[in-house]
Amino acid sequence: MMDTFNIELAGLPIEIKSRYDYCRRFCRDYLTDNKPVFSVCADDERLAELREYSPDMRDEFLERDAIYSVLASKLPFYNRVVLHGACISHKGKGILFTAASGTGKSTHIGLWKRYIGADVDIVNGDKPIFHIEDDKITAYDTPWCGKEGWNRKHSAPMGAICFLRRTEDGANHIRKIDPEEAISLMLRQMFHPYEPDATELMLDLFDKMLESLPMYLLACDISEDAVRCSFEALTGETYISRGIQTAPDEINKIWRMPRQ
Repeated sequence: MMDTFNIELAGLPIEIKSRYDYCRRFCRDYLTDNKPVFSVCADDERLAELREYSPDMRDEFLERDAIYSVLASKLPFYNRVVLHGACISHKGKGILFTAASGTGKSTHIGLWKRYIGADVDIVNGDKPIFHIEDDKITAYDTPWCGKEGWNRKHSAPMGAICFLRRTEDGANHIRKIDPEEAISLMLRQMFHPYEPDATELMLDLFDKMLESLPMYLLACDISEDAVRCSFEALTGETYISRGIQTAPDEINKIWRMPRQ
């Protein structure tokens, strides 16, 4: 028997139908009584596709991820898209760091929190939603937030997108890139919808993001200098070293959603 409940993501009430009660518990901070605008469930075909990539994953976790991929494929019809990346806010302005898994996105935003402190907050550590309306782009949190669990009930108007890659120690550098270079990097991090109409809408929305937001390519190591390098380019402010502002073992306590 299906468990049916409503959640609200990025201002959209959505009906979820799941086989396992785990999904309701996973989404418990987003439950709503508002009337949904669309409904999603994970069919057998989608579950089988994910099982090929993660054969050892438990069924309830596969369903959780399958539901989000189905959900993400419907969002372009509502001027919203999902990008794989770690999104923070600095003084209320959103910055997305995006790259292939394992590149160091979480490490880099953790360094921002470590050295900059209270001016930095988390939006979502892995799969934020972006609402594109004219030239205004807003990042929203979701419970799908990666293995670190970094996520808060927090949205932020976007200020920049930064594509990240690793470099040798001490070779940190960043440069602004044009939309032509950015689009190939962006396409690697987006969720591809199942429906052709949704794909066309999604590409239109990404075009608006490319036109509206500055894009940067950052090569960084794991150091305070990497924070200085990205901070100055992405905020326009001068970085002033103040030492450690947030202890590494405190970040999980601050950035993980409180559990009831």
